[in-house]
Amino acid sequence: MTSVMNVIGGISFFLLGMMLMAEGLKAASGDALRNLMDRFTNRPISSIMTGTIVTNITQSSTATSIMTIGFVNAGLMTFAQSIGIIFGANLGSTSTAWLVAFLGVKFSISQLALPMVALGVILMLFSATRLPYIGKAVAGFGVLFFGIQLLQHGMEDLNGYLNFAAFSGSDLFGRLILVIIGIVLTIIMQSSTAAVATIITMLSIGSIGLEQAIALVIGANIGTTATAVLAVIGASIQAKRTAAAHVMFNLITAFIVFWLFPVIIALIHAFNRFMGWHHPEAVVAVFHTFFSVLGILLLTPFIGQFARMIIKMLPDKNGKAAAVEEPLEES
Repeated sequence: MTSVMNVIGGISFFLLGMMLMAEGLKAASGDALRNLMDRFTNRPISSIMTGTIVTNITQSSTATSIMTIGFVNAGLMTFAQSIGIIFGANLGSTSTAWLVAFLGVKFSISQLALPMVALGVILMLFSATRLPYIGKAVAGFGVLFFGIQLLQHGMEDLNGYLNFAAFSGSDLFGRLILVIIGIVLTIIMQSSTAAVATIITMLSIGSIGLEQAIALVIGANIGTTATAVLAVIGASIQAKRTAAAHVMFNLITAFIVFWLFPVIIALIHAFNRFMGWHHPEAVVAVFHTFFSVLGILLLTPFIGQFARMIIKMLPDKNGKAAAVEEPLEES
């Protein structure tokens, strides 16, 4: 029971740390975040970069997606403009996995967690314009790594009870089951970042193998779209199209990665050997980023056709698939 509570507490602290970081960074950035989304969404590449930056600030692709859906629903942004932001949000969400893989489970950065929380609280006591917000972000960073420490300890104690041996990432059926588990895990946590952090932690203590971890990450990328789907219930058709673009981006990429699994694993191993990264956690972090990069590279050249496909899937109430509101300019 103690081990289970450590796991639950670790995930909870991880999510709390992410929320504190997001709130602090968003508040510290002031109107810059909104201005960024307003100014740089007319071209595919700049729109993707905007989505990536905003997600790194909010520390959540779901938050960026919900924010974008809200803008579209309010008529402040067109569906066409939102597509690139959704693409970039998927890429931006992978940054935390790198922190977890290279710092959270590899170094004793958790020893700095509580001092960082203390420093953040001290900064929050100042009345200067941005110091309290910076303090909140620093405290959130400390809470996040404290959560990883708890999660790791809990997983180590539960290691003997976790048995994924029946589901191998090397065969189609086992891989499919692991993808489904990854989807469910992400929906329960309401955060693909937290799900991937949990997967990396399980890998680091030997509860799962590398191929199993990567299959779970595929599921996490699909599961992250659930919140966006729920958010557009009762929303405008444009907002629903934005959510559909989020779902289709991840489904199309997941389908390709699933069927090219052995080839992609070999490519990522080769890349990691070239970079000198030999621990398996790094492979998962690289794969998590590769997933989004692959989707962006495949779909961005056809972003106009992609938008028209979504519009045909979700036509206007009169049954007509209207043209894209504003033609996407070439980057």
